[in-house]
Amino acid sequence: MAIWLAMWPIDRLRRRERGAPEANSDRRAIILETPVRSARVVSSCCERAHAAGVRRGMPVAHARALFETEDVRVLPARPDQDRAALRSLAVWAHRFSPVVALDDTCDEPDTLLLDVTGCARVFGDEWTLARAAHRELARLAVRARVAIAPSFGSAWAVARYGPNRVEVVEEGALRDALASIPMSALRLDEETVSSLAELGLERVEHVLDLPRSALPSRFGEAALHRLDQACGQAIETIVPVRPVPPPGIERVFDGPTDRVDAIELTVRELLGEIAEVLTARGCGACRIEIELVRSDLPPECLSIVMGRPSRDAKHLWSLIRPKLERACLGFGVEAVRVHAKSVRPLRHEQQEAAFNSGRASDVEIRRATEQLLDTLGNRLGVDRVLRARAVESHLPERAFVMEPASSRSPRGQAAVASKDRPTVLFDRPVPAEVVALTPDGPVHRVRWRHGEHAVIASIGPERIAGEWWRGPGSTRDYFKVRCEDGRWVWLARTVEGRRWFVHGVWA
Repeated sequence: MAIWLAMWPIDRLRRRERGAPEANSDRRAIILETPVRSARVVSSCCERAHAAGVRRGMPVAHARALFETEDVRVLPARPDQDRAALRSLAVWAHRFSPVVALDDTCDEPDTLLLDVTGCARVFGDEWTLARAAHRELARLAVRARVAIAPSFGSAWAVARYGPNRVEVVEEGALRDALASIPMSALRLDEETVSSLAELGLERVEHVLDLPRSALPSRFGEAALHRLDQACGQAIETIVPVRPVPPPGIERVFDGPTDRVDAIELTVRELLGEIAEVLTARGCGACRIEIELVRSDLPPECLSIVMGRPSRDAKHLWSLIRPKLERACLGFGVEAVRVHAKSVRPLRHEQQEAAFNSGRASDVEIRRATEQLLDTLGNRLGVDRVLRARAVESHLPERAFVMEPASSRSPRGQAAVASKDRPTVLFDRPVPAEVVALTPDGPVHRVRWRHGEHAVIASIGPERIAGEWWRGPGSTRDYFKVRCEDGRWVWLARTVEGRRWFVHGVWA
């Protein structure tokens, strides 16, 4: 089975994995560009751009001319990241076949090759298998074409040039399926395809009608070999992607035991062994599950989640120990299993020496902060430990959003406003009454929920207008005032209604 994936969905998949918005969420056409000598040419494009006339190798300036300025989005091609995303998709595709490989016949692979021999009976038949693969890929927002054929070459050709997005070719219908397909479906180089076209050989059926001895003498052995691979008459091997299973360690006791100290010692030793395995692989664990196999009850599963990859056995033990103390052991535990379910690469960091300065290094401070967040998240819940993240908005109430502290922030953080802002921003502004020296002058007195206060200092106004792209909004004038009790208050006045309210305070 061959699954053909256009390169622009792979770019979208890469963006989904790192948490960024989908590139095509605004329905604009997408063009991927790559530099060739001193020009920029199209390396790939989406279906909308292809329907408009954009083709691979076309200058980007010509491709832009086919659209309105706001209807197209040009992004740089990232072949290395596309290949990494395609490899991740190959690991995901093991649910359909144990043998999955990337197509290495081109410089920019965009095809997965699956050996589904004997796998169709699990799904019912080959048509059900092909439709299931196409349906699951669609759920990942990946546009794909799926074909099952007797050989990798024929499946590759039908997936790219066949009439349907999902196609199954039987052994006896292979010749008919390949007959109307263009010569480029045989994975020949452009020079050979052009030479064949000059002789009127534009489709595979034209070559099939020729004597076999005519091809090698005129176009080389490669042309005949590719034809044999497509027809299933030549052996074609692939290099499968071998996913590395997550590390796991098991310890079996001689008999059931309910001794808490023995179980805790075993878990701690297994965490140390897992940490050594993770260190050897150059990665850390984001989620670890510990399974206590009980003699009289179903297994007890304990899990810990880390916001950043970790392979510190001491830190892992500090997270799992409170849960292990509350675990029900039943009539005894027969075995303990420790699995690192989620693993990510962990960058090596140079340990900074504090020497005799008496201060902790930046690496130690960051590690201590991450360990504190892990501890709070596992005790209180990951969704209850939040942090503020800046977003692109000049309105105070929209300048930050709260997200779990363990979440991975997308690349390209928004800039924080350079203006002085209160440390406490109210969710709902508090109405206030103000006495000013002049209608637009400094504030003299302010009355709000804490009573009436005289103002001894006033800074402002700072005008903040509404976001016009969100619709009509009010314009506000903000004042930073200091009350007689020493408190700094952030006052705001609506320009349209001349209403006053307190939006925040400096703690």
